[in-house]
Amino acid sequence: MQWRNSRTRYGLPAQAFHWGIVLLLMILFPLGWYMTDLPLGLEKFEAYQLHKSLGLIVFAVLLLRLLWRWRNPPPPLPTELPPLVRLAAKFTHFALYGMVFAQIGLGIALSFKANAPIGFFKLFSLPNPLTPDKQAAEWLSTAHSWTGNAIVSLIALHAGAALWHHFVRRDDILRRMLPISADNPDKH
Repeated sequence: MQWRNSRTRYGLPAQAFHWGIVLLLMILFPLGWYMTDLPLGLEKFEAYQLHKSLGLIVFAVLLLRLLWRWRNPPPPLPTELPPLVRLAAKFTHFALYGMVFAQIGLGIALSFKANAPIGFFKLFSLPNPLTPDKQAAEWLSTAHSWTGNAIVSLIALHAGAALWHHFVRRDDILRRMLPISADNPDKH
């Protein structure tokens, strides 16, 4: 497995960041939907704390991913892709990054405005620099929910596009992000 991105494949760090965030989001979204319906009590508190801790991990991994991407650019899109497809791919990636950062920011602001602690796996808690405000917390909660739905929609679009590339166009767009590829053009 290659370390750095090449012109045709993502390297191991880029793949690990990508699939790590995918895994975390696959835990965070169902947990978020589950925890909101729990009755007040210890189970709800612990579910929220787990959700917040995992959200902070996503934030850190996303920052590392962007730093790696800056230092090690991704493989270019194939030149034969139509301009509209190239634009859609760039927009979707930009929107995904932006919406996940916004989601994390909204979640942190919501917790602060709701005067709810943000603990990281019971190791430490973030200090609350904001004045609690119930009305602001309600607005932030709605925005956090809407942003979550937007992220799920963008993920569906992103995954659908990857599958379209793989099964319809039969190109290497999906394979270049997979950790194992039977046909690795970099080795030819």
